[in-house]
Amino acid sequence: MLDDNELLKKGIIMTIAYAFVMSLTALAAKQAQTMIAVSTLVFWQSLFCALILLPQMRGRWQKRSFAVWKIHFLRSFGGFIGFLFYYWALNHIPLVEASLLRSCAPLCVPFVVWMLHRIRIPKTRWLPLIIGFIGVAFVIQPTPDHLNPWHLVGFVSALGLALSMVTTRMLSQQVSGQETLFVYFFVSTILSLPLLWLQGESLVLPVEVWPLVAAVTVTLYVGMYLYNLAYTYAPASIVSPVSYVGVVFSGFWGWVIWGHVPDIYAILGMLFIFSSILISTRMARNRG
Repeated sequence: MLDDNELLKKGIIMTIAYAFVMSLTALAAKQAQTMIAVSTLVFWQSLFCALILLPQMRGRWQKRSFAVWKIHFLRSFGGFIGFLFYYWALNHIPLVEASLLRSCAPLCVPFVVWMLHRIRIPKTRWLPLIIGFIGVAFVIQPTPDHLNPWHLVGFVSALGLALSMVTTRMLSQQVSGQETLFVYFFVSTILSLPLLWLQGESLVLPVEVWPLVAAVTVTLYVGMYLYNLAYTYAPASIVSPVSYVGVVFSGFWGWVIWGHVPDIYAILGMLFIFSSILISTRMARNRG
């Protein structure tokens, strides 16, 4: 049996692997969106992942209460919004900036908890939150001369991810991880259809985009699997700051493929946001 140090090492390795694999998902998604609409990509990635998970659900189905299904839907809706707005942002801002804004999800978690449970944010949490949102301001640069609305779209993806994080935690004591993911991908597939209809987009995938959609699907599924393993081996206080390395991977791909080099404001934003997440996770660990 592995001791705590070995489990911690495995958790860190799994977290880094998760961050790397999800950077490949973003890379493939950004390339695929040059040929198909975002809603089309979300539909197919969700459908394929649901089909991969379907055999794993054999013999696992159980009757659930309305309260559990309500949380399932909130988690699925949050995940759907998170990916949809993240992919939209990828079309218009550098990969590293979109990933950076999405990584702000832990900053949004206290506000989601307040909305769902009316639990007030402790005074001790305001310092890291303020530091984190200063970092967000550095990235977005909300002045009339610099404000890019697509940065705000990227930040909405963080809100969606935060909702999925909170509700996943709520579901973790009641349902299996496979059930949570399957319901999420199934609901995401359904939610994509009216969006496709409203935008007048086609479900048909050009032959040349199939390898990219396959890459998105496989890396997304593997990333989710590694994410679950990371939380199995290590506490959130370790996983959350280590997963921030994904921003570095995204920055590398953006530099190598598109020649995007973060400016001084984006770099300052990274430092502030990472510091905020690190302070928050240390506070959580000390309370534990």
